Amino acid sequence: MGFGRVFLTLLVFALIEVMVLAAVADLIGWPVTIIAVVATALLGSALFRRQGLDTWTRLNQRVNQGEMPARELVEGMMLLLGGAFLITPGFISDAVGFALLLPQSRRALADRLIKRGTVQAFASRGGGAFFYTSGPGGGFRPGGPGAGGNVYEGDARAEDAGDQAAERPLTLDQEPPRDRS
Repeated sequence: MGFGRVFLTLLVFALIEVMVLAAVADLIGWPVTIIAVVATALLGSALFRRQGLDTWTRLNQRVNQGEMPARELVEGMMLLLGGAFLITPGFISDAVGFALLLPQSRRALADRLIKRGTVQAFASRGGGAFFYTSGPGGGFRPGGPGAGGNVYEGDARAEDAGDQAAERPLTLDQEPPRDRS
């Protein structure tokens, strides 16, 4: 989608939003319309904060368990979009924003997006990347297209931690790095 199409889409959306605001203001009056728009922004802000914290907590739990938090990443993006829609004045954008912030609709949409395609999350350490792909041959794997840096291949093994048998650090028997070029 080129810049012209994006600009035209935003322009048409803004015009429709203004027309809906004017129609609602004609029905209930401008002061009530303005109060309603401000109230939805405040309610959306509180919902965004609560749902964002919940999603962030679930994301951290999944990462700590060594799992790819695909659903949480998609939900996080949807929360950001929902928050942006809610601070935009208008009733159509508020409806879209609340749909993206409410847990049931957001999770259903996130699951649908994950089943449809590929979710990619880039790690900040060393320029590495982790990719999750759905469908045949999918899964959680390091590297992927466009990931720079060295690739280290090896086997993991558990080493005895002495008295702390519950915590066993993993070490990596590494082969020399090979260039990814």
